[in-house]
Amino acid sequence: MLSKAEKQKVVDDLASRFQSVSSMFVVEYQGLKVNEMDVLRKKLRQTNTEFRVVKNTLLEKASLGTDIEKMKDLFSGPTAIAICDGESSAVAKVFVDYSEDFPEIRIKGGIFEGEVVDISRIEQIAKLPSRQELISEFVGLLSAPMGNLVGVLEQARSNIVNVLEGLKEKKTK
Repeated sequence: MLSKAEKQKVVDDLASRFQSVSSMFVVEYQGLKVNEMDVLRKKLRQTNTEFRVVKNTLLEKASLGTDIEKMKDLFSGPTAIAICDGESSAVAKVFVDYSEDFPEIRIKGGIFEGEVVDISRIEQIAKLPSRQELISEFVGLLSAPMGNLVGVLEQARSNIVNVLEGLKEKKTK
């Protein structure tokens, strides 16, 4: 049991985190075994996400005056939060994939870029390509015209060489 001072420290810590967070997910974890929870935490750490089990009353107090307050109705039952410091779509993918294998973890909802989202929206977010995939596609789109230009220039050079060789043969005859 936490002392009053410890509870206040948790509230203050969460409140400061909630001021700058752009995305957060709220999940129910009842029935999940400790080792399964550890696997989930490890996967989330790889996406630069903090996963915490917090009392609902402390969450409500910490969320006052922040965007997180918009989803206080999700703070019921056994609640865990995932605070995203990295790419939100990657975190959504972790939760969607993990909930397929372990139905005990149930996504309640979240906040994504300041907007409250439900499970269906989180599943859509999970289907989005990652930032790295989008950058790769963009670089590919940028490099395609350059590759085409190089091909055209190479073909023009070959044509000039062929014309010059034809002239050389004609002169030697």
